[in-house]
Amino acid sequence: MVDSISNDMKHFDEVATITKQNEHYQPYIISVFHGEELEKLGVSNLKEALELVPGVDMTTDNLNNQTPIFRGSNSSAYGQSKLFIDGVSVNNVFSDGYSEYLFFPIEMIKRIEVVRGPGSKTDGVNAYAGSINVITYAEDFKGFESNDKLVFKHGSYDYYMGGFMKTYKKDDLKVFINFFYQEDNKKLPAGPDGLSQGVLGTENIALSQSGDAPLWLESYSLGINLQYKDFSIKARALQHKQGSAYGINLALPQESDRIKAPNHYLELGYKKEMGDYKADIKAGIKYDAFDSYSKLLPDGFETDGIVFNEGVYGEHFAAQRTLYQSSYLKYSGIKKHTITAGYRFKKEETIDMRSKLSNRESGDVELVDYSETFAFFDADAKRNIFTFSLQDEFLFNNAFSFIYGFNYEETSYKDAGFEPRISMVYQKDRENIFKAMYSRSHRNASWQEMFTMNNLARVGNTDLEPEIVDAFEVAYIKKFSSDSHFQANLFYLLNKDQIYNSSTNPEYENAMDTDIYGFELEYKGSILPVDQLYLNYSYVDGKSYINNKDRSESLPNVSQHLAKGYYIYNLNSALSLSTTLKYVGSKERIFIDTREKLEAYSTIDASLSYRNQKYDYMLTASVKNLCDTKVVFPSAPNTYIDDYEQERRNFLIAFTKKF
Repeated sequence: MVDSISNDMKHFDEVATITKQNEHYQPYIISVFHGEELEKLGVSNLKEALELVPGVDMTTDNLNNQTPIFRGSNSSAYGQSKLFIDGVSVNNVFSDGYSEYLFFPIEMIKRIEVVRGPGSKTDGVNAYAGSINVITYAEDFKGFESNDKLVFKHGSYDYYMGGFMKTYKKDDLKVFINFFYQEDNKKLPAGPDGLSQGVLGTENIALSQSGDAPLWLESYSLGINLQYKDFSIKARALQHKQGSAYGINLALPQESDRIKAPNHYLELGYKKEMGDYKADIKAGIKYDAFDSYSKLLPDGFETDGIVFNEGVYGEHFAAQRTLYQSSYLKYSGIKKHTITAGYRFKKEETIDMRSKLSNRESGDVELVDYSETFAFFDADAKRNIFTFSLQDEFLFNNAFSFIYGFNYEETSYKDAGFEPRISMVYQKDRENIFKAMYSRSHRNASWQEMFTMNNLARVGNTDLEPEIVDAFEVAYIKKFSSDSHFQANLFYLLNKDQIYNSSTNPEYENAMDTDIYGFELEYKGSILPVDQLYLNYSYVDGKSYINNKDRSESLPNVSQHLAKGYYIYNLNSALSLSTTLKYVGSKERIFIDTREKLEAYSTIDASLSYRNQKYDYMLTASVKNLCDTKVVFPSAPNTYIDDYEQERRNFLIAFTKKF
């Protein structure tokens, strides 16, 4: 007998994907990873967890802004996906990325829900290529109690981490606090740097350097979630400081050079159920900044007849503030229908900007304030975004359900306009589920792409159109049990007006359209009663059309083949062994890049975990990249000719204690 989907859908709306039984019925392609399972694997942070997701690859840039690439979509952009922490959107305004959150320790995460494709729209926040919802242990529903916890970790590159979680409850009040601090002293081989390619003048080629790129990290974060009856407060202060990586101007920086990327938010919420109506009202403020102090160019650098004998130093600071408010009303008074309507308004603005450089007239090393005369960023940058949403969830019968609706968005610059969405879920029986979806979404240009000024590598453009994607997806899910399933999905993506720049043309422009197609296979289950097996394989292909389709190319910097998986074998109730395998296929270069394509690589991680039931603690030792494989992420053409080498074999020990 076919069970009604409606109760599962309602339960999902209440508690996200707490149970394995309902995530498969959702009208988009979703993968769910649980924190405690990832801890057993020796996964250290959010970045390492996302590298397990089907169709997701990782890339970086000269500032080590790391970002996941979903299904090969525009590897040069940061805002292709959206990151939510407990439902709060945390992408920064400057680059529209969230690299500072990729180092979020896995021990602070209860669950990660990853939606591939643009089908998931949350409170008017459009996800272009995918969305990531990180749920911390602040989540507490009946039958899913949170645990207080202490965490300590130590690993290669002098990595240290410590943190805790604490929950306080009394009557209708619940307060959850988590905190962590972490640091490392990572340096990786790099070079020759971008000067070797003559991008900063042929007279400076001889000044090119090779050496160790400063990729060290220091970050700490305090999060507070407060719930009182129908009211909530979600707040987080994240301070992120890192080395200057490969240099703002593509010249290898000093070890002490740094970038700060703070990201703080405060959100007030009110949820009220009144008969057939549910109101969800939120208001929030977010602060993020780009703050850099670095030796930008080496001793003896020459430009416009001026020689900087002691090099060029710079201090760049731009702080952004975002105010937002959303109101959504859900009505379920019409039989078989649940209608949701509402809006989200967001106001972004630069609230502070400083630009200091070595003296551009004399070549003296002492910094001069050029904030007024040679600013690196538009100090008056601001943008308003208004989004209206309407959606109907229609339960046709016990087997068929539909969701259809649209978003409409206007901004201070270029409007995305009307964006429809329709999806169907068909539950043939308890074991067989089919899905079909169409959705249109967009990515607005980031502030780096719009408002950067007086920069040799990046030039902003306020006339940029939003990137647009039309996505067609179908999926089949076979459920073998509550803990075991197979999922297959096909996708076809039409991307328009994708934003690019290059060393030869540093101004951002809508330079490319891409047609992307492929499929993803995913299996989660077991071989024996005492093990856990997860496998996935992704294939992606397509064409890029440069400058109004006058040139056709294969997808640049994209692996056609990705294969990932892990295996956990529980020796007994206390000990477990696990291994994680990843294969990343070769990558073609962008058409202006004459270098050979990037070679495929495979990595293996291994982990041993011990859990003491009596005292409720866990000790995990892991080895990453066991075979010491050389892993590189692609660099932009005419910059670091040997790309960006990543970590080789490294080690991690983690200790957690629950209370």
